[in-house]
Parts: sequence; C-alpha cells; structure tokens
Amino acid sequence: MKIGLFGGSFDPVTKTHIEIALFALTQLSLDEVQLIPTAHNPWKDHDSASKEDRLKMLEISLQNTNHITINHIEIDNNSDEKNYTYQTITQIIEENPNNEYYYIMGMDQANLFYKWKHPKRISKMVQLVAFKRGGYKPDKKLLKKYHFIKLKNKPITASSSDVRNGHVELLDKNVLHYISNQGIYLNTMIQIHMKEKRWKHSCSVANLAKDFANSNGLNGKQAYIAGILHDIAKELDHDTAADLMTKYYPEYIHMSEAIWHQWLSSYIAKNIYLIDDNVILKAIEDHTTASTSMSAIGKCLYCADKLDPLRGYDSSKQIEICKNNIHQGFRNSLEDFYSFSKEKGRDIDPIFFKIYEHYCIKGEIE
Repeated sequence: MKIGLFGGSFDPVTKTHIEIALFALTQLSLDEVQLIPTAHNPWKDHDSASKEDRLKMLEISLQNTNHITINHIEIDNNSDEKNYTYQTITQIIEENPNNEYYYIMGMDQANLFYKWKHPKRISKMVQLVAFKRGGYKPDKKLLKKYHFIKLKNKPITASSSDVRNGHVELLDKNVLHYISNQGIYLNTMIQIHMKEKRWKHSCSVANLAKDFANSNGLNGKQAYIAGILHDIAKELDHDTAADLMTKYYPEYIHMSEAIWHQWLSSYIAKNIYLIDDNVILKAIEDHTTASTSMSAIGKCLYCADKLDPLRGYDSSKQIEICKNNIHQGFRNSLEDFYSFSKEKGRDIDPIFFKIYEHYCIKGEIE
C-alpha cells in the first residue's frame, strides 16, 4: 500500500490541513493518508490545546472523510522527551515494512529540512513530499538533494496560528463548535475584535468569573466562556450595531446604545462562535443591566465585570465575598450601584428598580 504521512501539531486542525491531505491522496495515488499529531513538537515549546483536545478536533474533522486516518503513534507517547520525525518513521516502517511511505510537509518546513534530525536517513526511508505555501519559494537545490516531490497545489497561506489569532473562517464548523464550547483559544481569538485595553479586561473578567464559579461549586468553564465573550460586540461600528439590533433585538433598540453590546455579544457568541449553551448566552445578555432571571453563572459574570481589578479601584473585599457566596456578592453589587448613583445624582434606568426589588428587597436568590 502507498501511505501518506502528514505530521504536525494540528493546534488546531484547519480546513486546509484536510484539503492538503485529500489533494495528496489524489495526486500521488495514495491508498491512505495518516495524520500524525505530535505529542511534543521539537519546534515548539508548548501547544495551546491539550493532546486530548487536539485529537478530538482531528476526529471531528474526519467524520465525513474517507481514506484519511489518525495515527496515534506520537500522541499516545507518554514520554516527556521530545519526539523526532526519524524516530516515528522508523517505528512505522518496522511495524509495517511492506508499505511504501510518502512524508508530506509544507514548503516552509521543506526549506528547513536540513535542520531536522537525520535528514539523509529520513530521505532514504520515505519519499518526501512538499506542498506549496504562500511566501515560501522552494529551495530547489535542497529539494533536489533530498529527492522531494512537489505537490501541484495552489499556495497555502492559512495556518493554525491564524485560527488562534481569530480567523475562525479557516475552521470546519464542527471543529469551531468544539473549540468555542470548550473555551479553547478564545483568549487569543477575540483579540482582533477589540483594542488592547478591552482585550485585557475581557481576559481578566473571564478568569475572575471562572474563579467565582469554581469557588461556589459552579461550572467554571461556562463562566470563563461567558466572560471572554461578554464584550465581543462592544467595538462594533454604529451602523452595524444598529442594523443587528433592528433585525434581531428590536424590542431593545430604544435602550441606550452603550448597552446594546450585551445582546449583540450574545448574538456573535451564538452565530459566529457557535456557542449553544443557553446559560452562557443568557449570562452575556445580562452582564450589563442584569435581569430578574439571573443564573448563578450570570451573577458570576456580572460581578466579575464590575469588580475587575483592572478597573483601577480596590475591589478585593467584594471579590472575597463573591468567592464565598456569589448570591450575596451579586446583591452587594446592586446595592453599591444604587448607592453610588444616588450619591452622584445619576439617573437610574427604571428597569434597575425591578431588579433591585427582586434581589435586594425581596431577597430572591434564583
């Protein structure tokens, strides 16, 4: 059998990874392409996602694909030592010596192949294959020396790092759904949507909300995801925000534009990031104004947003109260807002009084 071997971190696997595997399968008349996720990539100090998550994303990406499989030879290795390609190839050939192997890599790595461990040995064990990548001209002398075959693909410009930096369009929707609902990469994925100050605030709120949730025996992952996405729509331009509010939230269009983002952030979380956990979506919708139907996770986000240490005042006492009892901490936040607004002579939206009465006067917890 003719087997293609395609190694990488797959952190995460993108649509391009699968497209290249399918292209190689056809152009080289392979019987199978094996994706080999690394356990310890010698070119990286760490991966952004765990081995388990990277493997799960690969499994999801291959659900409807034939002749592309996952080889667990590296990812199942529990050794703390970094693994090198020549070791993997040696083991694969020893286990199945009758197959013909093609090792596939991008032109960026092909141009650096001389730096790999035992490149000559590898080139004798397998047929090396390089696919075109945008911005990397082939080193013809090096490719000839190690007997590379070049795939005739359109140059690839997308990468896993692009995904981690916010380009979710590079992902299979099922993979994106998994990523978002597990809270993987979200801290870097949101950065392109906001200025640095707001990004730092979002990360800080997410971590604080998670801390509140965990301390109260709640789901820290839900709180973190709600926190990281709570301001995702905050910097939408006026026309875009107004169009979305008119189309999807007409009942709130009369509200102050400053709070539109709580509904629009929930919309983006659901429709762009594919969050389908209603607890998370409702927490985002409630994070600015609160509501009379706050979940405990919603209270964690509300309080984390108001008590974020990056806001520049000492909120340590209130933070400790929230850790001990998020319901009491939430009531305190409402009372503090009411007292502060009265002291400063600021107008209070009538909806707030319903919320204040519900939690602070009647003392409702749920």
